[in-house]
Amino acid sequence: MMIAQMIAGMAAAGAASAMTPGDIAFANALGGGASRSRGVFLEAFGTFILCFTVLMMAVEKSRATFMAPFVIGVSLMLGHLICVYYTGAGLNPARSFGPCIASRSFPNYHWIYWVGPILGAVLAWGVWRLFTFLGYKSCNPGQDGDE
Repeated sequence: MMIAQMIAGMAAAGAASAMTPGDIAFANALGGGASRSRGVFLEAFGTFILCFTVLMMAVEKSRATFMAPFVIGVSLMLGHLICVYYTGAGLNPARSFGPCIASRSFPNYHWIYWVGPILGAVLAWGVWRLFTFLGYKSCNPGQDGDE
């Protein structure tokens, strides 16, 4: 899956580059005075929000699962609103890697677009496993019941 995403990211960036004149304007970059460490943590936070939402809405089945596409979309929008000014809101290494390939330019801080999302995804998985281990479903008995 990761290889397919990387290829798709490169193909999408190449197609967008071919359709738009001039330099690539869709590559992620640090901005707003964000340091590399702030960039890593913002990317991790945005990715955490997205991954945790997917795990709780799509992986965990409940009566709210039918709303998963909407809620996941809102969480992605929220992650972008938080991160776009400071990091360009990569939230996925393929999203950041493709434009770098298309522009033939990698900033010396490109690693934050790998470390941040991986850290955020691992943290989201860990919190999800902790919640399931602690039996979060038993906090509100009968919430998905038909009675």
